[in-house]
Amino acid sequence: MKKLFFLLFPLLVFGNMAKPWMDGSQHSTLYGVGNASVKSEVIDIRLVKEPVDEIYFADYTIKYRVYSPQKQTLPLLFIAINLYDNTEVKVSGVSKKIELIDIEKKKYPFIQQDETGFFVQYSHSDKVSVDPNSLLYFSADLVEGDNIIEVKYDANLEFNTYGFIKNYKLEYSLYPSKFWKSFGPIDINLILDNGVEFKDSNLGDEKKEKNILKWKIDPQNHENMTIEVSEKTSFISKILLFLNPFGIAVLSLIAMSFIHFKLMKRNTKMYILVLGIVLVPILFYVIYLLSFDLIDFSLGKRFTKHGYVFLYVVTYPILLLFYWILMLLIFRRIKRNQNPASS
Repeated sequence: MKKLFFLLFPLLVFGNMAKPWMDGSQHSTLYGVGNASVKSEVIDIRLVKEPVDEIYFADYTIKYRVYSPQKQTLPLLFIAINLYDNTEVKVSGVSKKIELIDIEKKKYPFIQQDETGFFVQYSHSDKVSVDPNSLLYFSADLVEGDNIIEVKYDANLEFNTYGFIKNYKLEYSLYPSKFWKSFGPIDINLILDNGVEFKDSNLGDEKKEKNILKWKIDPQNHENMTIEVSEKTSFISKILLFLNPFGIAVLSLIAMSFIHFKLMKRNTKMYILVLGIVLVPILFYVIYLLSFDLIDFSLGKRFTKHGYVFLYVVTYPILLLFYWILMLLIFRRIKRNQNPASS
């Protein structure tokens, strides 16, 4: 029965041989080695639409207020998988050269290797496995007292490759914060573009100021930051997306079946039965297929591809058979009720 149900309504089954999402960049707060402390961190994230592919990416500006008990040069690094090439780092206003880790040409005292691979050792009990090719490294010349380290870069967002609208997820690892001598609160400011809306996060309740969402968190309570947004939709689009094409088609099928039933009650001629049996299943599929265009139109989109149309066409005879049996039984009952003497 379950197999038959999916044959009848294959639109309930989503088949996609390709990967249904695109991975986002992986990045983290700074790894610090030494006796310095991060007094605070401010993460400004601006969502920007790429003009050609019209896909959003995240423009990060991150400021660390680092306290150093003495003048020292501190090696700093952070995870940077699939970041754009325009990364910029400043220490107290001075631009710093960023270098990719080349473990074959140079030795780094903060990166070690064992039989399991490479890792960064922070203490006797704490170490983090790393891929040297995914680390950005720079040295920070710190003065005694407070120092401002500013990091800017653009990162990809994870997003789905199917459906009517794109849902985006940005992730940022906070786990390295535990390896500093101490790490203060983190302020997170998400600046939304007019084309996106906030959906969810793991950061707790947010404060909203115009198009900016704000959080203040303790990094010791979070190993990572996750924020989800989606393309902004109108009220009408939200209703249509909630119903989805199948829901719209089913509601239409119910309405058309009711009209067919009323017509058969008024006129028990055979042509009324046959005409409804032929037209209603056809209109069900027509409405289902056109509802994709209707939803795309409500979203202001064009030429969106959705699923495998031939699967729906192939199932028309099955729906026709079920509808024919159901309406024939109803038609006979109506005739018996209207002509009790002939039964």
